[in-house]
Amino acid sequence: MNASTDAVAAGAATFVFDQPLLSNGRHFSTADYHLARRYVDRSTQGLFDLSLPSAGEFRQYEVRSARLGETLFSVIKVDSVSGYDIEMMDDPDLILLHILMRGNAQLQQGTAKVDAAPAQMVLLEGMARSHKRWHGSTQQLMVRLSRSRLERIVASETGIGIGDPLNFGVMQVLDLARVSTLWNYIVTICRDLNDPHPCFDGHLGRLAERTLSLLLLNAVPNNYKWAFAEEQLSSAAPYYVRRVENYIREHASEQITTDDLVLVGGVSARSIYHGFSRFRSITPMGYLKAVRLDLARDVLIKGRRAGANSVTQAATAAGYTNLSQFSRDYKARFRESPSQTLAVA
Repeated sequence: MNASTDAVAAGAATFVFDQPLLSNGRHFSTADYHLARRYVDRSTQGLFDLSLPSAGEFRQYEVRSARLGETLFSVIKVDSVSGYDIEMMDDPDLILLHILMRGNAQLQQGTAKVDAAPAQMVLLEGMARSHKRWHGSTQQLMVRLSRSRLERIVASETGIGIGDPLNFGVMQVLDLARVSTLWNYIVTICRDLNDPHPCFDGHLGRLAERTLSLLLLNAVPNNYKWAFAEEQLSSAAPYYVRRVENYIREHASEQITTDDLVLVGGVSARSIYHGFSRFRSITPMGYLKAVRLDLARDVLIKGRRAGANSVTQAATAAGYTNLSQFSRDYKARFRESPSQTLAVA
């Protein structure tokens, strides 16, 4: 990013970059329009399609990127005479932050249409195809996040079970001044990733990525934001709810019945049900399913790293005896099959 030109105003706030972002990241640059198209298609696995009214208008495409855990940060510059178009295919697990630094854009998804200018951030979900029209020469910082990972963080931080998918609603355009803490933290991450010896590595990197997710969930309206506002109430759940939760987490791989929960909680099944509904926004058996599926995903990810390939092993470790039911529940929760989780590079 150019330090001398990348000062942009948002209301009363001015954002000035005193050093390049991701200048040491993975780099690709070309002045050939057809090479740029092929690169965009290949690097996004067909998710994005770049097009211009005329190849003769194209001047330069440049991208620098770096990854923090599952989150990808990219600084993208496109120089063209009258702008360019991006067609984005649907990917239900994808959440994108477009942070405009130069140029303007119009984004459309279904009947919804928004305009964005420098010093604004657009949150776009991949639940449906979308079209992006970028005007003139542009520069943006794009942050690519996983919805399923955000949902797991919601569940672990608030203690609630995830029923409906995390949803940020219609495309949101936010002034950076409104989300300055989130924005400044994104800049901090990018600068750290630019260092030859980044601090956000290993355990600290995982914590940094989790903090980014929490800042996003708190800063941008979504259908689970209420859970963070009620966190103190949630942590003050009655003793029998906490007893049952602990029992479920410790025995999730075993067969658990309502009678088992009544015995552990020391109260009636009705009291346990209402306690979970009030303080955890989920039924006891719904909580059990969520814990089991998270356990199964951990087994699959660890197995992937170790070169294992058994979906059955993950299902059994999570207490499932019916492999078909496990696959259905897993896909409903994470929007990918267990075998797809194993196959991710």
